[in-house]
Amino acid sequence: MELLEGLQTRKSIRAYKPEAVPRELLSRILEAARWSPSWGNTQSWEAVVVAGDVVPRLTADLVAAVEQKEAPNPDVPMPAGFPDAQQHRYMACAAGLFGTMGIAREDKAGRKAHMLNMTRAFGAPVIIYVLFSADLQVPYTMFDLGAITHGICLAAHAQGLGTCIEAQLALYPDLVRRHVPIPEGRRIVIGIALGYPDPEAPANAFRTDREPVEKWVTWVD
Repeated sequence: MELLEGLQTRKSIRAYKPEAVPRELLSRILEAARWSPSWGNTQSWEAVVVAGDVVPRLTADLVAAVEQKEAPNPDVPMPAGFPDAQQHRYMACAAGLFGTMGIAREDKAGRKAHMLNMTRAFGAPVIIYVLFSADLQVPYTMFDLGAITHGICLAAHAQGLGTCIEAQLALYPDLVRRHVPIPEGRRIVIGIALGYPDPEAPANAFRTDREPVEKWVTWVD
């Protein structure tokens, strides 16, 4: 896959085939992603790859926490909201996705089912947790973590796999630690659902738009 094509065609995948992803292929993806840009080459990222029977056991506990309305306690605080322009795009994303899936605004059961499906990593056979050391300063560390996360997603896309970057998978880090050997002193920033996309799923027909270059770039000659 040509690089520019990959950048333009990668999208969030929200339904996966149950087919396992070979470790060799996962290693190839991570081998490519490790060349992602890093602030001062500090390479502040770490990752834990979760697969096999651990995934359904972990996500079952995450779903139970959501259904029991346990208060999330993520290692990295999640924003409660956004300024107007960003909030508009955020809400448009949800509306577009639900519209593609045929879930009406008043369909509370359908929306809850979607949220629980998201908590199950959309049925992905692999979850990659991106970590960083708790003694690192967050702003510049986040540059590295965003870069490696994007690198993983692009490399997976180039190999015919799909991904979805999910804050939902990191809302209950204590539950994650029950199933996954997260090293001491590490914080979980995000979970990446990864697997073979289900081409028949309506959710996978949806893709968000992006603002045109003219709206966010200033040229200085």
